[in-house]
Amino acid sequence: MTEIAQLFESALQQNRASLLRKAALNTVARMPATMTLRELLQSEAGSSIRELTIGELSEALKAVVRPARRLRLSEKAPVVVAAPNPEEGREAQVYRQILEAVSEGPLTIGQLAKQVVIDTTELRGYLTWMKKNGRIASSGRARATRYSLVSA
Repeated sequence: MTEIAQLFESALQQNRASLLRKAALNTVARMPATMTLRELLQSEAGSSIRELTIGELSEALKAVVRPARRLRLSEKAPVVVAAPNPEEGREAQVYRQILEAVSEGPLTIGQLAKQVVIDTTELRGYLTWMKKNGRIASSGRARATRYSLVSA
């Protein structure tokens, strides 16, 4: 019985490490091109970023310097946000992007994640916080949950 418990614990640790690695890669890929390495390592993701290999870091940085790809006619353009204020934190920028996206109409978490270009796990945290503060309302259940602006 203890062997099964040890296997489960090992699997959970590997899963957590994988999620942290993925979050670190997403953080690096979405950071502003003006961010310094010192700021990046001092961020909340700093400890996870320190665990990345040089190859992984290189791949993630390519997304920062790669020019934006052209959209096909069938693709919807992501939400265009005013030029980010370098003094404004990433959290504030994501917050504004979420508000702008749901102002167009109710969206599922998957649709929101595509428009804001953020991992759904991280997005859930923002949405939970925004619901607590009365900025966002949700309707539906499970996969049909849609998020919208709270009517003023």
